[in-house]
Amino acid sequence: MGSSERKSAFLGMPHGTANHQLRKSILFKYVSLAGEDNCYKCGNKIESVNDLSIEHKEPWEGRSVDLFWDLDNIAFSHIQCNKPHTYKKPAIPYEQGVQKCYVCNVVKPFKDFYKSSNNGSGRQRHCKTCHKNWRKSKGL
Repeated sequence: MGSSERKSAFLGMPHGTANHQLRKSILFKYVSLAGEDNCYKCGNKIESVNDLSIEHKEPWEGRSVDLFWDLDNIAFSHIQCNKPHTYKKPAIPYEQGVQKCYVCNVVKPFKDFYKSSNNGSGRQRHCKTCHKNWRKSKGL
């Protein structure tokens, strides 16, 4: 039995899970001590470590990697208050049966995209050609 397996057996949970919970408890302690334990969204006090979440004030996805890492763009909120940011509608309405590939930035018909339930258009965000090129570059 390896070190990680022994630790997991002793802790009664995976070692990585225990580390995550410990880090979150430490974070909550210091957020509370610093007086930063009011929810960024609703303004109410975050009472429990189980309610704490890290919030990006401004959405970063599809906009700027720098916004992800910018500590001035970070706040704390209740888990239930931290909802995904809503993004502006795409420049091209999906009703037209076309969308822009986020990799090659070319507007293409829906038939050039694989289906996906994770996107508002019902299609993946990258076209079939870019998807195949990505798989080829990964040796898949």
